[in-house]
Amino acid sequence: MTGGRFDFDPGAVTALLAEASRTLIMPKFGRLADDEIRSKSSPADLVTEVDVTVEAFLRDRLRALAPDAVFVGEEAAAADPAIVAAVEGAGSAWILDPLDGTRNFVKGVREFATILAYVEDGRAVAGWIYACPDDFAATAVRGEGALIDGAPPPAGGPAAEPPQGMRSISWLAEEWRERLLANLQDGVVTRSGHCSAYAYLKLIRGEVDFKLSSRIHPWDHVAGALMLEEVGGAAAYIDKGAHGEPFMPADSADRPLLATAPGRDWRAIADILLNGPPASDVEMAEKDRDDADG
Repeated sequence: MTGGRFDFDPGAVTALLAEASRTLIMPKFGRLADDEIRSKSSPADLVTEVDVTVEAFLRDRLRALAPDAVFVGEEAAAADPAIVAAVEGAGSAWILDPLDGTRNFVKGVREFATILAYVEDGRAVAGWIYACPDDFAATAVRGEGALIDGAPPPAGGPAAEPPQGMRSISWLAEEWRERLLANLQDGVVTRSGHCSAYAYLKLIRGEVDFKLSSRIHPWDHVAGALMLEEVGGAAAYIDKGAHGEPFMPADSADRPLLATAPGRDWRAIADILLNGPPASDVEMAEKDRDDADG
């Protein structure tokens, strides 16, 4: 992967993320003291001393690589939400989630990662996901494709029937949540997910058909959405209809964001989520249940 118009080597960024994982994150996995964990916006919204330490470590080193870039870290934004606005302006910005999947990290679940994106003039141009427990990086530079552990992602299989995906919709308004849950139960197969990074890795590999998210922040989605775009996937909002509204790097909102794997029909999945499966599919599912009961 080349640097293009960058003044830094994207490979050097990957090396920094690997260093943070090996020296700051993994040594604390399963070894956190109670006083190193606290809540932010809710009891389920956790932050640890590892989040804070990793953000500070990477902030200083990324600033050395690109001194003119604004730095937007998740923990810095929690203290000052106004800094997110810098992402949509002119110039460049780093967007960092030092430890995505903090809840998994605390509970001993081996799905957590560092997510980083580089934005120029409001547009994502590079992204990294460092999968800490598995010790590899997924990377993308706009126009150059995406790599997983240095190689193009494997071609995923065909879409499942019905579509299979992941969901995290608890932050939506009740009306939207009930509507989507009803259609999720009827038309698709889903499981909940607590790590955006690993969801995007599954999407890029074609292991799931889609991910439906609800609490949207730049540090969770910019890098993954760029990677999907580079391999033929898509990410857009469905609350304005099945035509979709593009996800933008500065977005922070509680809205239903649908990301789909390469080769999947974004509009078809959006239509199922919004309106339920076609009548013929429902009738077939009911017939299958009746046959099983008989």
